[in-house]
Amino acid sequence: MAKVRNPAVRELQEKAVRYFCDKPGNFPAGRPYNCCESILLTLAEYLGIDSKLIPKIGTALGAGVSLNGLLCGSISGVAMAIGMKNGRKSPEENPGPAWKMMDEYVDAFRKKFSFVNCRQLTGLNLKTQEGLKVYYARVHDRECAGRLKFAIEKALDILEKNAKQPMEPSAKSIKSRANTPKK
Repeated sequence: MAKVRNPAVRELQEKAVRYFCDKPGNFPAGRPYNCCESILLTLAEYLGIDSKLIPKIGTALGAGVSLNGLLCGSISGVAMAIGMKNGRKSPEENPGPAWKMMDEYVDAFRKKFSFVNCRQLTGLNLKTQEGLKVYYARVHDRECAGRLKFAIEKALDILEKNAKQPMEPSAKSIKSRANTPKK
């Protein structure tokens, strides 16, 4: 990934990685926030979106849609953040602008990582005990955390480029830093 230009971007990347990597006390029954949830939590806070649905709406999408090796959860999280900020409110509205932003993100992700599906990205079947064991030992905190950092930086770039006015972190985002999980 290119060197991060903005310290605020680096701080948001670190926040997403903390959400993703901080294991709860009852691990492995309880799990850290997944890739999709981590991206959603971080971007929603940044955008000032407060919803009881976050992170719930991302729970089944992490690890390639519930460990099925499908679309990377960080892509799903970015798609939902783009939709929350630039999505339609009625069927009469054109979805094209949001689709264009997402196309840009998916193209950049594919260029950087070659694949968009979890199983291809990790090389693992996360539905097996052995696959999960290797995932947590080798992939989760390293490779996947790197994809989360990319997701935050690229999503912010796309969101800011398409904003009608310059985007600043919301007051809630700044306030919530005190409540961010500690590493």
